[in-house]
Amino acid sequence: AKGKEIYEKMCTACHKPTEKFIGPAQKGVLERRTPEWVMNMILNPEGMVKEDPIAKKLLMEYNGSPMANQNLTEEEARAVLEYFRTL
Repeated sequence: AKGKEIYEKMCTACHKPTEKFIGPAQKGVLERRTPEWVMNMILNPEGMVKEDPIAKKLLMEYNGSPMANQNLTEEEARAVLEYFRTL
């Protein structure tokens, strides 16, 4: 699937699907967060850590390592979100 390819290429330096790494695991993320939240975090992580209370808390929980903006298109981010549904 396209989302899995994008995830493996762009996200796995800091994320593992089913375990904590530099960033949180994605398995079950859509049980913990809304699809809109996930999309915003993928597309605008800098804005999220400044304005979103959950993103701020995650930043602290993960030693202040901010998520890098991978500059994905909305279509690519949506494909990654759909991949998360399969985990």
